[in-house]
Amino acid sequence: MKLLIFTYAPAGLGHLRVTDALIDSMPKKYSYIMLGSYDKFITNMHRFTSTNPIAKWIFTISQYGLLEDILTSIYRWVLVSTSKQLLIQLKEAIDSKNEIDEVLVVATHFGMAHQIGAIKDKLTKETGKKIRLVVQVTDDTSQHIWCVKGADIIFVPSMFTKQKLEEYANKKNMKVTFVVTPYPISPSLTNKLDKVNSRYKELASKEDIINVSVPISGAAVGLSFVTKLITLLVKKSGRFRFWVLVKKSIYTKMFLSVISKLPNVNVITGRNDNEMINLYELLYQNNIIHIEITKPSEQAFKAVLSPSLVGGSILLFSSPVGRQEYENISFLVRHRLMPKSNYSNELNPDSSLASYPRAVRLSKDPDIAANFIIWGIDSGYFSKMASDDFKFSEDSIVSGEVGPNGAKEFWNIVEKKFGQF
Repeated sequence: MKLLIFTYAPAGLGHLRVTDALIDSMPKKYSYIMLGSYDKFITNMHRFTSTNPIAKWIFTISQYGLLEDILTSIYRWVLVSTSKQLLIQLKEAIDSKNEIDEVLVVATHFGMAHQIGAIKDKLTKETGKKIRLVVQVTDDTSQHIWCVKGADIIFVPSMFTKQKLEEYANKKNMKVTFVVTPYPISPSLTNKLDKVNSRYKELASKEDIINVSVPISGAAVGLSFVTKLITLLVKKSGRFRFWVLVKKSIYTKMFLSVISKLPNVNVITGRNDNEMINLYELLYQNNIIHIEITKPSEQAFKAVLSPSLVGGSILLFSSPVGRQEYENISFLVRHRLMPKSNYSNELNPDSSLASYPRAVRLSKDPDIAANFIIWGIDSGYFSKMASDDFKFSEDSIVSGEVGPNGAKEFWNIVEKKFGQF
C-alpha cells in the first residue's frame, strides 16, 4: 500500500489551485495527507515583490542570467539546510501508517520540493519506506529553481520549458525526468457547458447580461486598476454583472468598502485561500461566465480550454508581474491563443474565425482598457472569441500542451511509472 502526500505553499493561489485540480482528478478516491508550508516570510515576500514597484523591479532582474543562478543556489541551500522540521513531520506521518510500503509525495511548490528531494534518502533509511517525489510546475516558466534535485518526475506545461530545464539540469549534473502534459485544471471547469447555454450567443446579443469574473490574487495585486476599470465599465454599460472574488484581509479592506457599493457588482469573500478556490469553482458551476479579468498567472491556462467548456471564458489580462507571468503569455502567443499586440486597433474583427484568440492583454490604463472591452462587445470580437466552433491549431494539438485532460494525464503517467496506490 502507498501513502499519498500533497505539499504546497501559500505563496499565491496557483499552487493550491493545481493541488486541488490533482486531488479532484485522482482516478480513485485515494486517501491522502495535505502538508502545507505556512511560512509568513514567503507569503509577505510574495506580496511585497508583487505590489512594491522597486521590489518588483529587483525581483524581476534577479530572475535572469548569472544573478538567477547565484540566487537559486543560495535559496536551494537555505531550503535544504532548514528541512529538519519537515523531516520530522514526514516521519511522523509515515510512522502513523503501519500498513504502507511506499510514499508518493506530490509537490506543487519548489520550496518543499527541494527540501523533500534533499531528505528522501534519509527518510527512506529511517522509515524503511520507499519515497517517491513528483513535482508539478505551476507556470510555464523555465526558472532554474523548478529544477529539483531528487525529484523522480517533474511535470511541465510545454516542450519549450522542458528543454530549457533539461539544459540546466545537464549543466548541474542532475538526473531528473521532465514530462510535458497540459496544465492541470480542476475537472469542475473542464465539463461541457449545458447545450442551452452559449457564450457566443449571449455575447452577440444586444441585451443579454454579460457575467464578468474578477478574481483578486492572493497577494491582492492591482486593486486600484480593478476598482477604476469596474467603475468605468459600470458607467458605460448596464449589461455587465461583475463577480469579484476576494479574500478578506487588512490589504483588501478598503477595496471591499469601495467595490461593494458599485451597482451590478457581486462581491464573493472567503476567509482563506482554500475557501476562495472552492468559491471560484462554484461561481463557474452556477453561472455562465463570459469574461474573466485576471492576472496572467496560473489563470492564463484556462486558455487551453475551449469556450464550450465550463471554464472556457474569455481571458482579459492585467499587466504581468514577474518572469513567470511573461513566460505564461509567451506560451499563449506560441499557441496562437493570444495576439502579440496589446492594442485593440490591431485586432481585426473581420478576420477569419480561426484567428480569434482565447485571451487578450489589457492596457495598464483603465480608461483605455474599459474602452477596449466595450469595443470588444460592440464589434462582435468577443462573441467570436467565445465561438462554440473554436478549434486549436494542428500544431497545438500535436504538441500535447493544450486541452482539458492535463490532470488526468498526470495520474496516468504517475500510475504507469509507480503503479496504483
